[in-house]
Parts: sequence; C-alpha cells; structure tokens
Amino acid sequence: MIGKVATYSFQELDQIEHSYAITVHKSQGSEFDVVILPIVRSAPMLLTRNLLYTAITRAKRLLIVIGSKDVINFMIKNTDAKVRNTGLDYKMKSI
Repeated sequence: MIGKVATYSFQELDQIEHSYAITVHKSQGSEFDVVILPIVRSAPMLLTRNLLYTAITRAKRLLIVIGSKDVINFMIKNTDAKVRNTGLDYKMKSI
C-alpha cells in the first residue's frame, strides 16, 4: 500500500507503541510475538533458504512478510551453504 498515511491526533498518541528493527542474524536465538519481515532484492549470496528459515522462525504469534514473491521463491530454492573455515574442528581436537 504505497503512499498510505495514518494521522493521529495528540489524544490518540497512546495508541502507538514503539517498535525496533534488528537483522535476522542478530535475532538468532530470540523469539518475538510479532515479526514484520521485509524481503527485498539483494546479493544472491545473502538470499538463502537458511536466512529465510531463521527469519520466519523468530515469530511466536504473527509473521507479516512484505516483498516480492519472486525473491521469496529464489530464497527457497537457494540452498547454497557457504563453507566456513573456522578451525573449530582443530581447536576441539586440541583440548
């Protein structure tokens, strides 16, 4: 709904609640009652199924997805998992 404006009088300001935006990565391990998930075109390496799954599973009661169906479908099909060279295996064996 591009161009829609909501106007509140001073007496109605108590009807507005603060909200905060964080990245999907920062939200890992947390849950929220309501999640609004904007899906926008970005670098293909960032648009992965894992990222979409993590974002969707943050919502406890309500998930609102805003964006392009084409981008969402791309993310669902993009199963590329990047290999991480952390040295964790070596470190664990050294303990």
